[in-house]
Amino acid sequence: PGNSEEEGERNYHIFYEACAAATKLSGTTIYKYPQVLSKDKIKAERDVDLEGFKDLGNFAYLTKSTCRVLKDNDDVEMFERRINAMQTIGIAADDIQDIFRVIAAVLHLGNVRFDAPPGNSEGSQAMQECSDSIELAAKLTGVARSLLEGSLCNQNRVVMKEKVRSPVTVRTASDNRDALAKALYGMIFDFIVKTSNESIGFIEEVKLFVGVLDIFGFECFKMNSFEQVCINFTNERLQQFFNSFVFKLEEQLYAREGIPWDPLDFPDNQDAVEILQAKGTGIFAMLDEECFVPAGTDQGFLNKLMKQHKGHRRFDEIKTKPSWFVIKHFAGPVQYCTEGFLDKNKDMLSNDIIETMGVHSVNLFVKKMFHHEKKFAEVLHPESLESEGTVRSKKKRITVSSEFKDQLTSLMDIVDLTDPHFIRCIKPNPQNLPDLYDRKGVTEQLRYGGVLQVVQVSRAGYPVRTHHQECWDDYKVLCNSEKVRGLKMIDDLKLRAKGMLDHLNAELNLPKPPHGGKEGYAVGKTMVFFKLGAYERLKFVRLELMSKSTTLIQACWRRKIKMRVYKAIQVCTRHVEALLRTKQARLDLQKRRSLVAATKLQSCMRMYLAKKRYRGILAKVVKIQAWRKGIIGRKGAKEYRKYIFARKIQRNWRRYQDQKVYKIFRKTILLAQERMRLVSAKSQMQKLKKEAKEVGALMAKSQKAAEQANELRKRNEELEAVQLQLTSEKKNLQKKIQDLEEKVSEMTQSLEEAKVAAAAALAKAAEDSKTVVETEMLNKMTVQMEEKDAQLAKLQEDMAAIQAAGQDQGKKLQEAETRYQQLLKTTTLQTTAGMTMGASASMAA
Repeated sequence: PGNSEEEGERNYHIFYEACAAATKLSGTTIYKYPQVLSKDKIKAERDVDLEGFKDLGNFAYLTKSTCRVLKDNDDVEMFERRINAMQTIGIAADDIQDIFRVIAAVLHLGNVRFDAPPGNSEGSQAMQECSDSIELAAKLTGVARSLLEGSLCNQNRVVMKEKVRSPVTVRTASDNRDALAKALYGMIFDFIVKTSNESIGFIEEVKLFVGVLDIFGFECFKMNSFEQVCINFTNERLQQFFNSFVFKLEEQLYAREGIPWDPLDFPDNQDAVEILQAKGTGIFAMLDEECFVPAGTDQGFLNKLMKQHKGHRRFDEIKTKPSWFVIKHFAGPVQYCTEGFLDKNKDMLSNDIIETMGVHSVNLFVKKMFHHEKKFAEVLHPESLESEGTVRSKKKRITVSSEFKDQLTSLMDIVDLTDPHFIRCIKPNPQNLPDLYDRKGVTEQLRYGGVLQVVQVSRAGYPVRTHHQECWDDYKVLCNSEKVRGLKMIDDLKLRAKGMLDHLNAELNLPKPPHGGKEGYAVGKTMVFFKLGAYERLKFVRLELMSKSTTLIQACWRRKIKMRVYKAIQVCTRHVEALLRTKQARLDLQKRRSLVAATKLQSCMRMYLAKKRYRGILAKVVKIQAWRKGIIGRKGAKEYRKYIFARKIQRNWRRYQDQKVYKIFRKTILLAQERMRLVSAKSQMQKLKKEAKEVGALMAKSQKAAEQANELRKRNEELEAVQLQLTSEKKNLQKKIQDLEEKVSEMTQSLEEAKVAAAAALAKAAEDSKTVVETEMLNKMTVQMEEKDAQLAKLQEDMAAIQAAGQDQGKKLQEAETRYQQLLKTTTLQTTAGMTMGASASMAA
């Protein structure tokens, strides 16, 4: 915790994960574990009190950088995985709870701000707005707030064997706060590491040991600070160890092969290590000294560095940047900014803070961690040191750099006792994408990871090694044929290779080693070793010879290939010419055929166009003729209609004339017929009288039928249900009328017959002049004829009346039937409406 993180980086992940888990809680601080992981993947369920944790935006240690959430990472899930991991390595449930309390206390310590009290600019006190944070930090660590604030803002000094309590400045109080936060988190980390070692069965007495040292490598950013100095110092030490390791391997190989060698060829970075760790004059030593100097500053530290190391081959200054300096590491020069070096290096807890946490804390976990820390033993257990006889003339002050050097020295001591194996990991691109190779990034990794230094170390000795047979096979082509035949007679491959290389050395004048030596090569027991210069000369000459030989072979082969190709081209050319001529002939024939076909198509097209034009003209002519014929036809039709109307008028006039004449003749004929009928009618008078009686009876029946018809009409109006009966009576009446009409026609026929007989009698009487008709009889017959005529006229009138009554009765029957049909329709409509209303009512119910 603190200001160590750069932009784009997060602080310790557990801070963010615990805050993310706390933000999921509402109204409580108890986290029910698990909530994301399945229960079958954890050791045990439990409740974790996340008191003090809240949204990460409320903590100063977590807002130094804008990077707060990692891509594709669930902080709550990772929080539960942390708990599961602590359960797996055997951390007790109470210890897990205490760990989260201490972590929350660290976050709230970061929120504490200090200012000078009124009237005392050299003193300090916690700001009023930070009261909640310091109160909660004191509660979580198990101490009283007054003790915590007093230990941060005051310091006890021993003067003449007496303790004097004096206030500290605001900056010193802030440094005490950050030192306490770092110490708490560091002890938590050490506790977890110790528990992890115990869980895997680590025994300190056992010296057999397998370890994995994972380090990213050399770091060089735009802004390099104290952290990069520490990391690069570690890389310098590891590179120094690697160089010595490679040196030993090379030494063993050369001794095994019987090859003399010069150790001065191998590079060494001892001066780069010394400029960092040398006592008194090293950068870390001078930084510790500046931290202990009252009112020491970063610029003062830089000025001392400039004065001490000016002209050193590993050190340089930047005139345009007064607060920067340069160290030339094995991987290249790095520019460091000294701003904040002193603050980051200070890790000194005052005795007041140690006593507050180690003595007055009621949190047993915190108290136990302080008591187990060896560097606090002088304050918490002075009697044990006295009992052991330990005498310290001067108190050793511990800083981050000194502690870091001690840890690195311990690590290197362990590494020196092991059999190391090195694995170089290269990250092809920072985006973690497949098939993407970042050339610049990979080059930097090779340089910063010491790979290029490895190449330099390898080239310092005999970097090129090959077996005797391979050396003979590769370089015998450089010797003349007689030398090769002579060397082939030697069965020993070592002597054969030695003789060949001596001959080539004399012929080619191979380069000598830079640090002395006879030749740039050495023949071992199983292998031949080359210096880089000698190997490159041999390689160049062999490559040149191979190039010339290859060129000659290629020329011969190409000549042969070209001749084959030429012959093939010649044959193919003739064949192609024949094919082209054939094709040209086909094209000419096709052209002629196309011309003929085009001519035929043109003629057909012209014929089609001429026909089309002709048909168009013909259609227009026909249309004009039709128009003209239409005019003539309409004119002829008009004349024809006039002719027809004239004929009709003429016909009607002639008919009128003929009708007029016909009427005169008819009237005359009728008069003659009446005379003739009069004669026959008189003879039938008697018969007619009899028949008259029958006609009276018929009339009575007719009247009775008329009355019945009236009754039926009335009944039809009253009861329309008897329509069928009225219809049947109507039929009866019609039948009777037909009978009466038949009788009337018979009587008329008989009357005409009587008239005919009378006319015949008159004619006979006229012809028979001899017959004398008495006048009385004639008068009597005349009277009878007149009576008969009168009766007949009366009968006709009665008949006409009966017919009129029948027609009236028929009309009334029709009207009655019409009303009946209307009544039926009305009744049907009413019935239908009633049924519809009933159905609607039933549906509504």
